[in-house]
Amino acid sequence: LPTKPSGCLHIGHAKAVLLNNYYARRYHGRLIVRFDDTNPSKEKEEFQESILSDLGLLGVKPDRVTFTSDYFDTIRGYAIRLIEAGLAYMDD
Repeated sequence: LPTKPSGCLHIGHAKAVLLNNYYARRYHGRLIVRFDDTNPSKEKEEFQESILSDLGLLGVKPDRVTFTSDYFDTIRGYAIRLIEAGLAYMDD
């Protein structure tokens, strides 16, 4: 479940997380909540805490919580490989 910690959960988020949680449990998978923290001027820790609290109220317990910024080095590496292979380009 990728979400941006820039506000509270809304009904669309609730539907998505309940479906994701259902399938993760039904098929013995893992529910990973990933916070898209790529725009720090809009994201706040209070929203992150609120979202996790709201998930608890819905009866959803993530197996793991991650942040997009945890993967910046990996994402950058893939981008460089794609650019070098001529499959992507970087714009100003």
